Amino acid sequence: FIIIKDIASALLYLHEECHPYILHRDIKPDNILLDNNFNAKLADFGLSRIADPDNNIVKTTAHGTKGYIDPLCMRDATIEFDRSSDMYSFGMVLLVVACTQGTSREQVWQLYQDKSLLQAADDNLRGQYDETQMERVLILGLCCSRLDDATKRPTIRQALAFLEHGGPMPGLESLINPRSNL
Repeated sequence: FIIIKDIASALLYLHEECHPYILHRDIKPDNILLDNNFNAKLADFGLSRIADPDNNIVKTTAHGTKGYIDPLCMRDATIEFDRSSDMYSFGMVLLVVACTQGTSREQVWQLYQDKSLLQAADDNLRGQYDETQMERVLILGLCCSRLDDATKRPTIRQALAFLEHGGPMPGLESLINPRSNL
């Protein structure tokens, strides 16, 4: 859980404390380094871009790692990236880190709908985790990686607040709607 909060803190710095903000554009487990005390550091800024100070977007071609790049940005043209693109990648990292290897996002979503979300938790953890924290990580992973509308993904500040304190998650109400296209 601390590793996930470290990654979120790094994104908070990039997305909200830098002006203009910075998009990482390649958030994935391979780009998360751990020091001797298991503090996480976000690495590999080779694809990162600084937002245009006039309109706060990044116009560029889609680059990144399959499975972590926002599907809404995968086009063979110049597209507009924003913070929600990094949030998608962050959400996918959360699901990969928390779930049993090979568990798809769709499977996690189904377990959420079946009210058995903790079944997605990695078997290697052998139940040695705080269930509330694990549920928050899994729900946040689903919220951040929503496929229907990038504007409904939480900001990194909202995500961090949810991880630390629980409470309402913006856009969570549509997760409960079975017609949701998450």
